[in-house]
Amino acid sequence: MNNDTNDIFNSEFSRQYDAYNAAMDAISHNLHLLISILLRDLPEDARILCVGVGTGSEIVRLAETHPGWRFTGVAPSPDMLAVCAEKLQRKGLSERCMLTEGYLGDMPVSGDYDAALCLLVTHFIQSDTRNGIYQQMHAQLLPGAKMITAEIAGDMAAQDFEEKLVAWAGMHSLASNTKRTPQELKAQMEQRLLLLPPEQTERLITASGFLTPQRFFQSLLIHGWVATKPAN
Repeated sequence: MNNDTNDIFNSEFSRQYDAYNAAMDAISHNLHLLISILLRDLPEDARILCVGVGTGSEIVRLAETHPGWRFTGVAPSPDMLAVCAEKLQRKGLSERCMLTEGYLGDMPVSGDYDAALCLLVTHFIQSDTRNGIYQQMHAQLLPGAKMITAEIAGDMAAQDFEEKLVAWAGMHSLASNTKRTPQELKAQMEQRLLLLPPEQTERLITASGFLTPQRFFQSLLIHGWVATKPAN
């Protein structure tokens, strides 16, 4: 599958990514707390697949709480993976993590992961039929395992989208300590991202073989879902 990601995950972006998002830690902490609750019943030796692992924040949070879990992180950006590897080494987690440069569709299908995470990734896929990535996660999971995904979502043609952008611009103004306007951010979205209405994402997840996804998180335009692979 061609993921059509924009070439923005360069070294400078990767090094600044965590610092930029630090101002929004309250949102991140809430998302990761809910993820921990959703995955609380996994085996002590669970294997977790992290798609578009970025700088590895989800690995660090889960690995520190679950010392027996092992992680596979995959991402196409060598710069982001370098930052991730450095973070894991500082935290003493490298031995429990395998990082792979590339796309999920390029990985061998094992079908033995206890959970898959795909956080703030899918909106970079420039296709409104992006169910390929959900199908690939479905194939990697054990029967009965959970897939958790979060993305920037919304109907940009809807009448109330401009109003939603006002708060979104406020959030990014806080993160960057620079005034950001809704018009500026909408232009960036149209250039770099493809936002889908949440209901369309839910249909794609279901069409990929998962049971009906449950929306467990929303913060402004960020939506999160959990979906289960059928047990048989």
